[in-house]
Amino acid sequence: MHSGDILEVLIEDMDKDGKGIAYYNKKIIFIPNALKNEICEIEITKVLSKLIEAKIRKIIKKSPLRLDLDCKIYNECGGCNMRHMSYILEKEVKYNKVKNTIIHQGKQKDFKINDLISNDKLTHYRNKAIIPFAKINGQIICGMYKSKSHEIIDNTFCYIEPKLLKEILEITKKYLEKNNISIYDETTKKGLFRALMCRKTKDEKYMVCLIVTTEFDFKDLIDELIKIPNIISIYLNINDLFNNVLLGNKNKLIYGKPYLLENILNNKFNVSPNTFLQVNNEMCELLYKEAIRMLNLTKEDIIIDAYCGMGSITLNVAPYVKEITGIEVVPSAILDARENAKLNNVENANFILGKCEDKIKDILKIKNVNKMIFDPPRKGCDKLFLDVIKETKIKEIVYISCNVATLARDILYLSDTYKIKEITPVDLFPRTSHIESVTLLEQKK
Repeated sequence: MHSGDILEVLIEDMDKDGKGIAYYNKKIIFIPNALKNEICEIEITKVLSKLIEAKIRKIIKKSPLRLDLDCKIYNECGGCNMRHMSYILEKEVKYNKVKNTIIHQGKQKDFKINDLISNDKLTHYRNKAIIPFAKINGQIICGMYKSKSHEIIDNTFCYIEPKLLKEILEITKKYLEKNNISIYDETTKKGLFRALMCRKTKDEKYMVCLIVTTEFDFKDLIDELIKIPNIISIYLNINDLFNNVLLGNKNKLIYGKPYLLENILNNKFNVSPNTFLQVNNEMCELLYKEAIRMLNLTKEDIIIDAYCGMGSITLNVAPYVKEITGIEVVPSAILDARENAKLNNVENANFILGKCEDKIKDILKIKNVNKMIFDPPRKGCDKLFLDVIKETKIKEIVYISCNVATLARDILYLSDTYKIKEITPVDLFPRTSHIESVTLLEQKK
């Protein structure tokens, strides 16, 4: 078996990211965009010791769950990598991803997995987009990165990004071209304009951030953008660091209101350029509702919310408990959380700046905490943090995760002290292979 070889295969299964699986001489073949029960002519692209990678040349027998592609850059982008399959199949793949990862990587056997939660809204659900710009052969381009690269696909429309993104990008692109504005080059580290970010609320109010390497007067561009009535805030985001991170930490308000006002489960939250917020507003509410249900809260509960960010979970849990303390290592997030508590007149929520593993110990010295919730970044929890969790012997924990692989790793590490009581997949990222989950962990007796 060599690269370039042609085979006809039956797709017997699908992997956790939606790739088709076939077998040849006891070796497993992974084929992107292939669906279970299809017969495909494939071309081998890579041969490794235990597996083979291939691409589809022709579909001989098509699955009834295959959809016609509606996106012209689908095969380049790789963002909506489940767009070729029905949403029924996508949900099945994601459910199995959570279940099988917890079984095989987390080494867990006896646990309850609930039905996947979704609202079946598949278009324009994202509330945030960051679009890089570049200049290629004298032409300004902008769009999504090609799969597994930093090469930009020149494209202003995306089915899952905010509705007004296309209009905002086209106005900006036209202005940059007309005024011969220099575009940042990752190789030379020169140029002014790096990228554009837009954020939106559930009621379609928009914030635009022009990401640049140094301050610049964009008055004419602002005059054009504010003709779009939904845009209520425009920032300069100044990122003068020579790296490939697009959004910087320095912000200058150049038009309108300093915040977007978002509503999550009847609580109001000020959203600024660098605020972390779940990217799907409506599904975020269902995620939080499921976490609250699992915790089975009472007015006697004293809770810790680790990795609390701007307090979106903390403040939504607060009405159900005696007291809740949020812990966060990012200073600006803690300031936002405290302001959001005032905004919602919440008096039984406290916010502490510092590392979770350090501050949890301090809290437990003075408070009888009986439940905990945390929503860490994709990399999961630090071992120091998990060691503290083991020592505390807090009876019930809800772990919200956007990466089931690191969730499984952390659950395995905690498994001498905690067991899974139930887990629910929640689809915040339709048409992609990503899946959120909520897990209730119970202290072993």
